[in-house]
Amino acid sequence: MAQSRKTDGNKLTAMMQVRNESNRYLREVLNDLSEYVDEIVILDDGSTDDTIAICASYAKVISLGRSDQSLYGINEMALKLRLFRRTIATKPDWILALDADEIFESRFKHEVRALINQPTIDWYAFRFYHFWHSLTHYRVDKLWAPVQYGPRLFRYLPREPYKWNDQALHGGSLPQNLVSDFPGTTSDIRIKHYGYAGSKEETLQKYQFYVERDPHSAFCPRSHYDSMLDESPILEPWVE
Repeated sequence: MAQSRKTDGNKLTAMMQVRNESNRYLREVLNDLSEYVDEIVILDDGSTDDTIAICASYAKVISLGRSDQSLYGINEMALKLRLFRRTIATKPDWILALDADEIFESRFKHEVRALINQPTIDWYAFRFYHFWHSLTHYRVDKLWAPVQYGPRLFRYLPREPYKWNDQALHGGSLPQNLVSDFPGTTSDIRIKHYGYAGSKEETLQKYQFYVERDPHSAFCPRSHYDSMLDESPILEPWVE
């Protein structure tokens, strides 16, 4: 029996995994999300700073899970499943998966209700713009160019089977069978990714983390990791 798909009044729930985000972009992300989502579910992955206190201070954060030890890069699927199960326990109609360094361009908050209040499309994919050592310019060369789409927004159908990538790293933020098993589409709304917007030293630390956790490039080509250290990446200015 087909599950019903609501055409109005859908509840939009954001889910987010966090770790030691207090001095990065967490407040900006939560401020933005609070403007247009109904609820926020967060799973903390062993933070040692005041990330949890910041998350708890937002009224729309209605579920906040905590872990003593970090599993990121060790068993990512376990993290994603725990976050997903915590999220669906709140009975969402649609789920938006974002990281603590990702923000949609401003028009998303005005258009998202039209995206979710319809009966035919079950997921949307968006282009990511990787800001590079700057909050004003993004990278356009090599594998960092904003040409590929990633699903981040999907309708939750309680009786459908959802499957997750069983890997330690780079397993994706949403179920792996969304694109193959459900009707969806791409959107021209853009996501700003600030994960590499900080200093070169921060990018080097991230590079070293990935290479240490993925020494044989089982989850990502080594050339992609190495390109994080390019001295002269090609950048373009962001225009909202």
